[in-house]
Amino acid sequence: MEAQLNTTYKSKALLLRNFYSGNDLKYDQDGKLLSSASSGSWTLASIEIRRVAVSAQGIEIVGNRLGTLFQNEKPLPVMIGKLKIHIGRPGSNVDTEAALRSILNKILIEPGEDLRPLLPEYWRYYLTGTDVQSRKAAWEANLEKSKVVPLKLANAPTGTPIPPRVVSAPDPKYTKEAESHGIEGLSVLGIVVDTTGRAVDIGILEPLGMGLDEQAVLALRQGKFRPSTLNGQPVPIRINYEINFRCCP
Repeated sequence: MEAQLNTTYKSKALLLRNFYSGNDLKYDQDGKLLSSASSGSWTLASIEIRRVAVSAQGIEIVGNRLGTLFQNEKPLPVMIGKLKIHIGRPGSNVDTEAALRSILNKILIEPGEDLRPLLPEYWRYYLTGTDVQSRKAAWEANLEKSKVVPLKLANAPTGTPIPPRVVSAPDPKYTKEAESHGIEGLSVLGIVVDTTGRAVDIGILEPLGMGLDEQAVLALRQGKFRPSTLNGQPVPIRINYEINFRCCP
């Protein structure tokens, strides 16, 4: 059994379901989390499996926790620590590889599974497209379904909208994983600035990864804009917004 599981999983990099943080996760025999762990960014939640051990106490998976850094549209793995997963010993009637894999599927996400239902909506546009333009098209297609469709700066129906201006913009926080690796770069998002000056309907179009894009979204939601106006009236408008992460002057 142990040899079969190692043949199946060893050296694979898989995502943790629910994207739990921490370096020591404990589950019961049905794949339910027992230890205290919070859900984090999916770009910090991969495990490169090094060994699977089966004993009277249960199943133990040992591996490297990986982050994902996006460079030139490509996801690159970054080792950010060690990770151990302990699963309570299944009942005696669970004695086949297929049965054990059904338990592991409650803990690990198999390649090919659609992540969009598992992620916040602002990530779904990234997973819909293959490049910035196709992701932006998916984001804008969703905006066209709104009761009040936000304008574009370039093609307002009459007149020229005055662009929104930043009033307050808190600096996004660094994740400890990104800071420890000196990660710098841009997170590019599509946002709608509504008539009250809030950033809404956010979509990640070109991510940076390592948990930083979620921090970019949080900072935008805490910020404030002077709304765009058209013929003197505030109007919702869609724009691209870049957040530059610089940790290492």
